[in-house]
Amino acid sequence: MDKWKKIGKILLFPHVILIFFLVNISVVLLAYAFCDGTCPEIVAYISYFVSAYTLTVVCARMPGIFKRVKRGLYSNRYANRYLTEKELRIRISLYGGLLLNIAFAIFKVIMGVLYQSKWLFAMAGYNTILSVMRFVLVYRDQINLHNESDYERKMQGLHSYKVCGWLMILLNSAISVIVMIVVFGNQTIAYPGYMIYAIAAYAFYCLTMAIINLVKYWHRENPIFSAVKRIGMAKALVSIFTLQVAMLTQFGNSGSNDNRMANAMTGIAVCVFITVMAVLMLKGVKTDYAYMKQENTKGKE
Repeated sequence: MDKWKKIGKILLFPHVILIFFLVNISVVLLAYAFCDGTCPEIVAYISYFVSAYTLTVVCARMPGIFKRVKRGLYSNRYANRYLTEKELRIRISLYGGLLLNIAFAIFKVIMGVLYQSKWLFAMAGYNTILSVMRFVLVYRDQINLHNESDYERKMQGLHSYKVCGWLMILLNSAISVIVMIVVFGNQTIAYPGYMIYAIAAYAFYCLTMAIINLVKYWHRENPIFSAVKRIGMAKALVSIFTLQVAMLTQFGNSGSNDNRMANAMTGIAVCVFITVMAVLMLKGVKTDYAYMKQENTKGKE
Protein backbone atom coordinates (compact mmCIF):
# COMPACT_ATOMS: atom_id res chain seq x y z
CA MET A 1 0.00 0.00 0.00
CA ASP A 2 2.81 2.40 0.93
CA LYS A 3 4.54 1.55 -2.33
CA TRP A 4 1.49 2.59 -4.37
CA LYS A 5 1.13 5.78 -2.36
CA LYS A 6 4.76 6.59 -3.06
CA ILE A 7 4.28 5.97 -6.79
CA GLY A 8 1.10 8.08 -6.80
CA LYS A 9 2.91 10.90 -5.03
CA ILE A 10 5.76 10.80 -7.55
CA LEU A 11 3.30 10.88 -10.46
CA LEU A 12 1.14 13.63 -8.97
CA PHE A 13 3.97 15.78 -7.62
CA PRO A 14 6.91 15.49 -10.05
CA HIS A 15 9.92 17.80 -9.82
CA VAL A 16 9.36 21.45 -10.79
CA ILE A 17 11.82 21.14 -13.69
CA LEU A 18 9.82 18.23 -15.11
CA ILE A 19 6.59 20.26 -14.79
CA PHE A 20 8.25 23.11 -16.69
CA PHE A 21 9.15 20.79 -19.56
CA LEU A 22 5.69 19.18 -19.51
CA VAL A 23 4.00 22.57 -19.85
CA ASN A 24 6.16 23.55 -22.82
CA ILE A 25 5.77 20.15 -24.51
CA SER A 26 1.98 20.33 -24.03
CA VAL A 27 1.79 23.78 -25.60
CA VAL A 28 3.82 22.68 -28.63
CA LEU A 29 1.89 19.44 -29.12
CA LEU A 30 -1.53 21.09 -28.78
CA ALA A 31 -0.54 23.89 -31.15
CA TYR A 32 0.58 21.28 -33.69
CA ALA A 33 -2.58 19.20 -33.20
CA PHE A 34 -5.00 22.11 -33.59
CA CYS A 35 -3.16 24.24 -36.16
CA ASP A 36 -1.86 21.59 -38.53
CA GLY A 37 -4.55 19.79 -40.50
CA THR A 38 -2.11 16.99 -41.42
CA CYS A 39 -1.38 16.06 -37.80
CA PRO A 40 -1.43 12.23 -37.40
CA GLU A 41 -4.20 10.90 -35.19
CA ILE A 42 -1.74 9.17 -32.83
CA VAL A 43 0.10 12.48 -32.25
CA ALA A 44 -3.21 14.22 -31.48
CA TYR A 45 -4.09 11.57 -28.87
CA ILE A 46 -0.63 11.85 -27.32
CA SER A 47 -0.97 15.64 -27.13
CA TYR A 48 -4.35 15.31 -25.36
CA PHE A 49 -2.96 12.80 -22.87
CA VAL A 50 0.19 14.81 -22.11
CA SER A 51 -1.77 18.06 -21.72
CA ALA A 52 -4.33 16.36 -19.43
CA TYR A 53 -1.56 14.95 -17.24
CA THR A 54 0.22 18.32 -17.20
CA LEU A 55 -2.97 20.12 -16.16
CA THR A 56 -3.48 17.57 -13.37
CA VAL A 57 0.01 17.99 -11.88
CA VAL A 58 -0.20 21.79 -12.18
CA CYS A 59 -3.56 21.82 -10.36
CA ALA A 60 -2.13 19.52 -7.69
CA ARG A 61 0.63 22.08 -7.08
CA MET A 62 -1.69 25.08 -6.90
CA PRO A 63 -2.79 24.79 -3.23
CA GLY A 64 0.84 24.74 -2.08
CA ILE A 65 1.68 27.67 -4.35
CA PHE A 66 -1.29 29.65 -3.04
CA LYS A 67 -0.21 28.99 0.55
CA ARG A 68 3.34 30.19 -0.12
CA VAL A 69 2.09 33.27 -1.95
CA LYS A 70 -0.34 34.00 0.90
CA ARG A 71 2.42 33.67 3.51
CA GLY A 72 4.62 35.97 1.45
CA LEU A 73 1.89 38.58 1.12
CA TYR A 74 1.02 38.56 4.81
CA SER A 75 4.68 38.87 5.73
CA ASN A 76 4.87 42.14 3.76
CA ARG A 77 3.78 45.14 5.83
CA TYR A 78 1.91 46.94 3.06
CA ALA A 79 0.29 43.85 1.55
CA ASN A 80 -0.74 42.68 5.02
CA ARG A 81 -2.42 45.99 5.70
CA TYR A 82 -4.23 45.90 2.37
CA LEU A 83 -5.46 42.33 2.94
CA THR A 84 -6.54 42.82 6.56
CA GLU A 85 -8.04 46.33 6.48
CA LYS A 86 -11.38 46.31 4.69
CA GLU A 87 -11.80 50.09 4.75
CA LEU A 88 -8.38 50.60 3.14
CA ARG A 89 -9.30 48.28 0.26
CA ILE A 90 -12.56 50.13 -0.36
CA ARG A 91 -10.82 53.53 -0.26
CA ILE A 92 -8.16 52.38 -2.73
CA SER A 93 -10.93 51.10 -5.00
CA LEU A 94 -12.84 54.38 -4.66
CA TYR A 95 -9.88 56.67 -5.31
CA GLY A 96 -8.49 54.50 -8.11
CA GLY A 97 -11.93 54.29 -9.72
CA LEU A 98 -12.23 58.08 -9.62
CA LEU A 99 -8.93 58.54 -11.47
CA LEU A 100 -9.85 55.89 -14.07
CA ASN A 101 -13.30 57.38 -14.70
CA ILE A 102 -11.84 60.86 -15.18
CA ALA A 103 -9.21 59.47 -17.57
CA PHE A 104 -11.85 57.54 -19.55
CA ALA A 105 -14.17 60.56 -19.68
CA ILE A 106 -11.41 62.79 -21.09
CA PHE A 107 -10.29 60.12 -23.55
CA LYS A 108 -13.85 59.50 -24.81
CA VAL A 109 -14.46 63.26 -25.27
CA ILE A 110 -11.25 63.63 -27.29
CA MET A 111 -12.09 60.58 -29.43
CA GLY A 112 -15.67 61.78 -29.82
CA VAL A 113 -14.48 65.15 -31.14
CA LEU A 114 -12.01 63.51 -33.51
CA TYR A 115 -14.46 60.95 -34.91
CA GLN A 116 -17.73 62.88 -34.35
CA SER A 117 -19.23 59.78 -32.73
CA LYS A 118 -22.45 59.90 -30.71
CA TRP A 119 -21.46 56.62 -29.07
CA LEU A 120 -18.18 58.05 -27.76
CA PHE A 121 -19.91 61.21 -26.49
CA ALA A 122 -22.51 59.06 -24.71
CA MET A 123 -19.76 56.96 -23.10
CA ALA A 124 -17.98 60.19 -22.11
CA GLY A 125 -21.17 61.40 -20.40
CA TYR A 126 -21.54 58.05 -18.62
CA ASN A 127 -17.95 58.19 -17.31
CA THR A 128 -18.33 61.86 -16.34
CA ILE A 129 -21.34 61.08 -14.15
CA LEU A 130 -19.46 58.15 -12.59
CA SER A 131 -16.56 60.55 -11.90
CA VAL A 132 -18.90 63.02 -10.19
CA MET A 133 -20.41 60.27 -8.04
CA ARG A 134 -17.01 59.02 -6.95
CA PHE A 135 -15.75 62.57 -6.36
CA VAL A 136 -18.68 63.25 -4.01
CA LEU A 137 -17.86 60.11 -2.05
CA VAL A 138 -14.12 60.86 -1.94
CA TYR A 139 -14.79 64.42 -0.75
CA ARG A 140 -17.19 63.29 1.99
CA ASP A 141 -14.89 60.47 3.03
CA GLN A 142 -12.03 62.92 3.50
CA ILE A 143 -14.26 65.14 5.64
CA ASN A 144 -15.40 62.18 7.73
CA LEU A 145 -11.82 61.10 8.42
CA HIS A 146 -11.40 64.32 10.46
CA ASN A 147 -14.86 64.22 12.01
CA GLU A 148 -14.84 62.92 15.60
CA SER A 149 -18.62 62.70 16.03
CA ASP A 150 -20.17 59.37 15.01
CA TYR A 151 -23.50 61.10 14.48
CA GLU A 152 -22.01 63.72 12.16
CA ARG A 153 -20.05 61.09 10.24
CA LYS A 154 -23.18 59.02 9.67
CA MET A 155 -25.24 62.06 8.66
CA GLN A 156 -22.56 63.23 6.23
CA GLY A 157 -22.38 59.72 4.82
CA LEU A 158 -26.16 59.56 4.41
CA HIS A 159 -26.12 62.90 2.61
CA SER A 160 -23.49 61.57 0.18
CA TYR A 161 -25.55 58.40 -0.25
CA LYS A 162 -28.61 60.51 -1.08
CA VAL A 163 -26.68 62.59 -3.64
CA CYS A 164 -25.43 59.37 -5.25
CA GLY A 165 -29.03 58.09 -5.38
CA TRP A 166 -30.08 61.12 -7.44
CA LEU A 167 -26.94 60.90 -9.56
CA MET A 168 -27.74 57.22 -10.16
CA ILE A 169 -30.96 58.35 -11.87
CA LEU A 170 -28.91 60.77 -13.98
CA LEU A 171 -26.47 57.94 -14.73
CA ASN A 172 -29.41 55.85 -15.86
CA SER A 173 -30.32 58.59 -18.35
CA ALA A 174 -26.83 58.37 -19.86
CA ILE A 175 -27.11 54.57 -20.01
CA SER A 176 -30.51 54.90 -21.72
CA VAL A 177 -28.90 57.07 -24.39
CA ILE A 178 -26.21 54.41 -24.88
CA VAL A 179 -28.88 51.72 -25.25
CA MET A 180 -30.83 53.80 -27.79
CA ILE A 181 -27.68 54.42 -29.85
CA VAL A 182 -27.02 50.67 -29.90
CA VAL A 183 -30.59 49.69 -30.77
CA PHE A 184 -31.68 52.47 -33.13
CA GLY A 185 -28.27 53.63 -34.36
CA ASN A 186 -27.11 50.07 -35.08
CA GLN A 187 -23.94 50.67 -33.05
CA THR A 188 -21.52 47.72 -32.97
CA ILE A 189 -18.47 46.96 -30.83
CA ALA A 190 -15.63 44.92 -32.28
CA TYR A 191 -12.66 43.50 -30.35
CA PRO A 192 -9.60 42.05 -32.09
CA GLY A 193 -9.12 38.29 -32.19
CA TYR A 194 -9.63 36.32 -29.00
CA MET A 195 -9.53 39.44 -26.83
CA ILE A 196 -13.30 39.22 -26.53
CA TYR A 197 -12.98 36.08 -24.37
CA ALA A 198 -10.69 37.85 -21.91
CA ILE A 199 -13.10 40.80 -21.77
CA ALA A 200 -16.02 38.41 -21.22
CA ALA A 201 -14.21 36.69 -18.34
CA TYR A 202 -13.40 40.06 -16.76
CA ALA A 203 -16.98 41.33 -17.21
CA PHE A 204 -18.49 38.27 -15.51
CA TYR A 205 -15.88 38.46 -12.75
CA CYS A 206 -16.84 42.11 -12.14
CA LEU A 207 -20.54 41.20 -12.10
CA THR A 208 -19.96 38.35 -9.63
CA MET A 209 -17.93 40.54 -7.28
CA ALA A 210 -20.48 43.37 -7.62
CA ILE A 211 -23.32 41.05 -6.57
CA ILE A 212 -21.31 39.74 -3.60
CA ASN A 213 -20.40 43.27 -2.48
CA LEU A 214 -23.94 44.55 -2.99
CA VAL A 215 -25.27 41.86 -0.65
CA LYS A 216 -22.42 42.37 1.83
CA TYR A 217 -22.91 46.16 1.99
CA TRP A 218 -26.67 46.20 1.58
CA HIS A 219 -27.11 47.74 5.03
CA ARG A 220 -25.80 51.26 5.43
CA GLU A 221 -23.52 51.02 8.46
CA ASN A 222 -21.10 53.08 6.39
CA PRO A 223 -23.22 54.84 3.74
CA ILE A 224 -20.21 55.95 1.70
CA PHE A 225 -18.91 52.41 1.31
CA SER A 226 -22.43 51.16 0.52
CA ALA A 227 -22.71 53.79 -2.22
CA VAL A 228 -19.35 52.67 -3.66
CA LYS A 229 -20.63 49.11 -4.03
CA ARG A 230 -23.86 50.26 -5.69
CA ILE A 231 -21.83 52.25 -8.20
CA GLY A 232 -19.79 49.10 -8.82
CA MET A 233 -23.00 47.18 -9.51
CA ALA A 234 -24.21 49.75 -12.04
CA LYS A 235 -20.82 49.73 -13.76
CA ALA A 236 -20.77 45.91 -13.91
CA LEU A 237 -24.24 45.82 -15.52
CA VAL A 238 -23.17 48.30 -18.20
CA SER A 239 -20.10 46.13 -18.85
CA ILE A 240 -22.35 43.10 -19.36
CA PHE A 241 -24.51 45.07 -21.79
CA THR A 242 -21.55 46.27 -23.86
CA LEU A 243 -20.14 42.73 -23.78
CA GLN A 244 -23.39 41.40 -25.22
CA VAL A 245 -23.22 43.99 -28.01
CA ALA A 246 -19.64 42.93 -28.75
CA MET A 247 -20.52 39.20 -28.69
CA LEU A 248 -23.44 39.69 -31.07
CA THR A 249 -21.20 41.77 -33.33
CA GLN A 250 -18.56 39.02 -33.31
CA PHE A 251 -20.77 35.94 -33.59
CA GLY A 252 -24.22 37.14 -34.67
CA ASN A 253 -25.68 38.75 -37.76
CA SER A 254 -24.70 42.39 -37.39
CA GLY A 255 -27.68 44.72 -37.78
CA SER A 256 -30.31 41.95 -37.68
CA ASN A 257 -33.63 42.45 -35.91
CA ASP A 258 -32.83 39.59 -33.52
CA ASN A 259 -29.65 41.35 -32.41
CA ARG A 260 -31.50 44.61 -31.92
CA MET A 261 -34.23 42.90 -29.93
CA ALA A 262 -31.70 41.12 -27.69
CA ASN A 263 -29.77 44.36 -27.08
CA ALA A 264 -32.99 46.26 -26.42
CA MET A 265 -34.22 43.71 -23.87
CA THR A 266 -30.88 43.59 -22.03
CA GLY A 267 -30.56 47.39 -22.13
CA ILE A 268 -34.07 47.86 -20.73
CA ALA A 269 -33.37 45.29 -17.99
CA VAL A 270 -30.16 47.15 -17.01
CA CYS A 271 -31.96 50.51 -16.93
CA VAL A 272 -34.85 49.12 -14.87
CA PHE A 273 -32.48 47.49 -12.37
CA ILE A 274 -30.46 50.70 -11.91
CA THR A 275 -33.67 52.74 -11.55
CA VAL A 276 -34.97 50.38 -8.86
CA MET A 277 -31.59 50.53 -7.10
CA ALA A 278 -31.66 54.34 -7.17
CA VAL A 279 -35.22 54.44 -5.80
CA LEU A 280 -34.30 52.02 -2.99
CA MET A 281 -31.26 54.18 -2.17
CA LEU A 282 -33.41 57.32 -1.84
CA LYS A 283 -36.11 55.48 0.11
CA GLY A 284 -33.59 53.85 2.44
CA VAL A 285 -31.71 57.06 3.17
CA LYS A 286 -34.98 58.79 4.06
CA THR A 287 -35.69 56.09 6.63
CA ASP A 288 -32.14 56.32 8.02
CA TYR A 289 -32.37 60.11 8.30
CA ALA A 290 -35.50 59.84 10.41
CA TYR A 291 -34.01 57.10 12.60
CA MET A 292 -30.74 58.98 13.19
CA LYS A 293 -32.54 62.20 14.13
CA GLN A 294 -34.83 60.29 16.50
CA GLU A 295 -31.88 58.55 18.18
CA ASN A 296 -29.98 61.85 18.48
CA THR A 297 -33.00 63.52 20.11
CA LYS A 298 -33.31 60.66 22.62
CA GLY A 299 -29.59 60.94 23.41
CA LYS A 300 -29.91 64.63 24.22
CA GLU A 301 -32.87 64.03 26.53
